[in-house]
Amino acid sequence: MSSSSNIGEFTSTRANSVFESHKKYLEWRKSEWSSRGEAALAKRVAARATTHKTWRQMKGFQLMAHEMNHPGNKPFVIGMGVMSALYFYAFMSQSEESRSNSEYWSKYHMKK
Repeated sequence: MSSSSNIGEFTSTRANSVFESHKKYLEWRKSEWSSRGEAALAKRVAARATTHKTWRQMKGFQLMAHEMNHPGNKPFVIGMGVMSALYFYAFMSQSEESRSNSEYWSKYHMKK
């Protein structure tokens, strides 16, 4: 059995605070209700499409940068960077003499 003696005095300030809390709750519920339905969904999808791109909509460097930022791709990206640097160093360290002595280089790149 509940007793009303534990509630305390119901003053006008307490009534106003309860009224304000209910008013805030109803405003929140109205905002929730306005975000429901097919029209609201179409509006949210259109707003997201202008501010967000999926990986399927990306091209070129933007897609490459997006994929490089994934944690699972980090080892692959680091390995590609190291190997590219090594290949570039090996290419740049070749002298003209070593190129002319190379069978591949002389066959495809040297003019006879």
